[in-house]
Amino acid sequence: MIEIGLNGLGRIGKSLLVQCLKEKNIKINAINVPNYNINTLASYLSHDTIHKEIIDKDSINILDNETISINNNVIKLLDNRTPVIDMWKKNNVKYLFDTTGAFLTEEKAQDHNVDYFIMCAPSKDKTPQYLFNGNHEKYNGEKIISNSSCTTNSIVPLLKILDDKYGIETANFLTVHAATASQHVIDGVHLKSRIHRSIINNIIPHSTGASKSAIKILPNLEGKIYGTSVRIPTNNVSMVDLNVKLNTTQSINNIFNFLRNKSEIIVNDDKHLVSTDFMTTTNPTIVDSNASMEMSKGEYKFTIWYDNEWSYSSQGINMLKYMFYNKI
Repeated sequence: MIEIGLNGLGRIGKSLLVQCLKEKNIKINAINVPNYNINTLASYLSHDTIHKEIIDKDSINILDNETISINNNVIKLLDNRTPVIDMWKKNNVKYLFDTTGAFLTEEKAQDHNVDYFIMCAPSKDKTPQYLFNGNHEKYNGEKIISNSSCTTNSIVPLLKILDDKYGIETANFLTVHAATASQHVIDGVHLKSRIHRSIINNIIPHSTGASKSAIKILPNLEGKIYGTSVRIPTNNVSMVDLNVKLNTTQSINNIFNFLRNKSEIIVNDDKHLVSTDFMTTTNPTIVDSNASMEMSKGEYKFTIWYDNEWSYSSQGINMLKYMFYNKI
C-alpha cells in the first residue's frame, strides 16, 4: 500500500485527492489544509465547477474536528502554514505531494521530513525533474523530485517520440493556457507583471518555464526548443501550438499513423472538438490531427490539448506508482 499525504488542497490537490481515492493501492493518510473549516470541507469536495468526477457528499463523514472519512478512507486534517516536526510521520505518510508551490527547493522540501517528496511544479534548484512517459525510467531512487509543470508533461511525450524516431532539429511552441489561481479577476494594484491584469477580459502574454524543464528531462534538446505562453479567459484545459523541424520528409499523415501506435499519446481525429471536450481527461498529450499541419518538407505544426489540472495530477500519480514499485 502506498501511503501518501497532500500538502495543499487547491486545484491540483483536489484533483489528486479524487483520483487517488479510486486507486486500490493508494491510501491517503493526511492532508494539510491551512485554516480549514471541517463543516464546509464536504461541500468543497463534493462540488466542482469544472470536473465531473467528484466525491459523493454522502460518502464523506466527519469523525471529529481533525478527521474525515471518505469511502472508508480515514484522513487526518492538518492546519499548518509551515512544516511541523513529524507532522507527516506521525500520520504514517511515506510519500508527500506538495501542491502549494512554496517548497520548490531540496532545502525547503526537507523541512517536511518525509521519506519521499514530490513537487507539483518545476524545482527552483537542481532537484531532479521526472516526468512519466518522458524520463521516468531514469528515476534512481531520489527522495525529493519534481513532477515538472503541466505544460512540460504535455509536450515532452510527443517531443521524445518524435526525436527518437526522426530527430528534432528545432522546436518552438506557444502555450494557450487557461487561467490559474495566481491571476486576478480584476486588475490588481501591484502590477509586478501582466498576469495581475484581469483574466476575465484579457488575453495575457506570459512566460513559461516549460522549455527549460523539457531540456532537463530531454537534455539532448538543449539549444533546440523555445517557448512562451498566453493566459486566456477560460478556467481549465490548455492547448499547445508546437512547431517542429524534423530530420524526415515523411508526410504528416504518415507521422500520425506512426503516432497512433504509441500508447503515450492520443491522436484525436474529431474535427468538431473544442477545449471543454477535453475536460477531466487523464492523458496530457492529445494531438488534434485536424488542427495540425505540414508547413513544408520536414516542418510540422502540432496542436496538443491537455487538461492542465486533471491530466497533470494523473501524471503525478503515475510517477508516484513508478517510484514506489521501483524503489532501490
